[in-house]
Amino acid sequence: MKQGSLGLPISRAGRCAFLLLSAVLGGCSDEAAPAGPPEIFENPPELAPNAAGVHELRLAPSEVTIGGKRYCLRTYNGSIPGPTIRVPSGTDRKVRVNLHNDFKRSDYRLVAGAANTSAVTCHDFNLTNLHAHGAHVQPNYATPAAGDPCEGSGCGPDARYHADDVLHEVPPGEMAQYRWDLDEDGTHHAGFNWYHPHIHGSTAIQVTNGAAGALIFEGDLDEVPGIAKANERIMVLGGVPINVESTRPLADGEACSEDTLSANDFEAAENDTKPTLVSGKLLPHIKTSPNQVERLRIVHAGTPNELGMKLHPSEDPTCESFDVLHPIEITQIARDGITLPKFYVSDTIWVSPGYRIEAVVKMPAEKTTLCLVGRRPADPLGSLVAIFDVDPANGEPTETNMPEESALAAIAPPTTFMGKVDGQTMEASCESVEKVHQKIALLVPTPGEEPDPEKPSELGSCSPNDHMHGIDPDAPTCLCPAPNISCRRFDDRRAWGYRSDRVMEVGTTEKWEIRAFDGHPFHIHINPYLVCANDSNKEPNFPHWRDTFWVQAEDGPRQILTNFRKFTGQFVLHCHKLNHEDMGMMELVEICPEGDTACLCQGTDAAGNCISQAGCKTEDLQCQFAKEATDAFPLPPAPNPALCGP
Repeated sequence: MKQGSLGLPISRAGRCAFLLLSAVLGGCSDEAAPAGPPEIFENPPELAPNAAGVHELRLAPSEVTIGGKRYCLRTYNGSIPGPTIRVPSGTDRKVRVNLHNDFKRSDYRLVAGAANTSAVTCHDFNLTNLHAHGAHVQPNYATPAAGDPCEGSGCGPDARYHADDVLHEVPPGEMAQYRWDLDEDGTHHAGFNWYHPHIHGSTAIQVTNGAAGALIFEGDLDEVPGIAKANERIMVLGGVPINVESTRPLADGEACSEDTLSANDFEAAENDTKPTLVSGKLLPHIKTSPNQVERLRIVHAGTPNELGMKLHPSEDPTCESFDVLHPIEITQIARDGITLPKFYVSDTIWVSPGYRIEAVVKMPAEKTTLCLVGRRPADPLGSLVAIFDVDPANGEPTETNMPEESALAAIAPPTTFMGKVDGQTMEASCESVEKVHQKIALLVPTPGEEPDPEKPSELGSCSPNDHMHGIDPDAPTCLCPAPNISCRRFDDRRAWGYRSDRVMEVGTTEKWEIRAFDGHPFHIHINPYLVCANDSNKEPNFPHWRDTFWVQAEDGPRQILTNFRKFTGQFVLHCHKLNHEDMGMMELVEICPEGDTACLCQGTDAAGNCISQAGCKTEDLQCQFAKEATDAFPLPPAPNPALCGP
């Protein structure tokens, strides 16, 4: 073994690395090491619109090579990740995307997990749709535009385009026409976002296969000195389960088709030991120059594990050993596609599924090697993710000056804004809005959850007729289903016929409190939220705008300020560990027109008061228990013999 900077042993050269909070070193296996010469990092190709201004996106089985082996995966346009969609700056941008589902037939597969405690459901892994993660646009259908009706197949009702419509389904052999009107509510914030499928029950398997791509909205951020000429690195972090037993590489001479898919079961999607691919490459080398300012645009496009990454100076060209105790500080300038109001400087880039981080870092002045090392719960000692080769031979730097913090602050969205709170228009901020309007609990546990040995141990094919997503009459009333949001499952609420799970009026601002039993990335579509000051050691702890934020039990509740601007309609909030979302850890949200009681209320009580769509039907006892359990969380609910018996 080689000796590290502390004189302690480091395992197999260049294939295992370390992320330490103390002076302890360790190692990992060499199983995921690529064969042959090292791969060189490249940004994903960009998808140019066709002559009609439409981006053509195709989901199909495609052959890809990872670590010297051939795999057959569900991909966009034949590659992992999918091509980058880059939208130039402007003021009235209407982004057209045609999504083609080029699979020929359905493929129904079982979905279950959570230590075999969750309900077993059946979903079509070849059913799909499209989500513009980070876009503040209409949630259902694009607003009619004069002279631009949706024509032909794949349109919504009344010749309208689909917008960020994750409730729409695109079966095999069909297509859907999307239009994202970025500037309908003022010029859209510039930043780094992504697109991916969002079909309930099949999201995790499709994204884990690599069906995801970068979505860049250009604007004022890209013109800031120190950023405008920096080296742009689009780093789509994926987790194809190449090290999972059920994932089968293609045999010599075997063609890729719907019959030879390599990763096609939910167990593979849920596996937490998948190696980290960087824009489709395993352990790539990033060629850069001394003093070069690198602009890192990172998206965690995998599931289920969070990842903490550090950049360590190496003592050799292949990161066999490196300086563990002196990682390089990295300056974060934006989160979730939104410019931060001030720099967040840290030696750790901490990402959870769904996160986007934009950061700048200046390379050392001399020829050297830097090691990007990632640590996660299933890999506590860490593994090498990528290698930066800093060498004058790579050319002259394009930018050597870092941006000024004041230049970023000038374009960041304000953390105080005019909002309508409890019917009154006021200057809203985390400090001025004191009342907590809604409480959300991520994965409320209850006693009695035990693994069920009778459930399928192999999550193979299934018949939808045998696995209907209906109400289980034998399900216990006074247990929270696994997994859940506020003790409720998405599928159960749909089976009961609830129109929505959480409703608000358009134009309103509320303070929410988010708690978690263990740890989950909380994501909401369409409208970003203001994260209030917190004591996190992983995240910016000053107020800033996000759409995905990690909440963990150890840190207690998190408070956010919502602002439901402009758009009405239905969308979702969920845990962005996509295997959790597929198992039901999701809610259907609806923003109603002001005073629309049909939208806001499922009915009225004896006194004529609105029964919220978020409430419970009289006969739905589990829903009533869920409210008591959520209100009491993190404590257990008080005994209620009327619901739960003596």
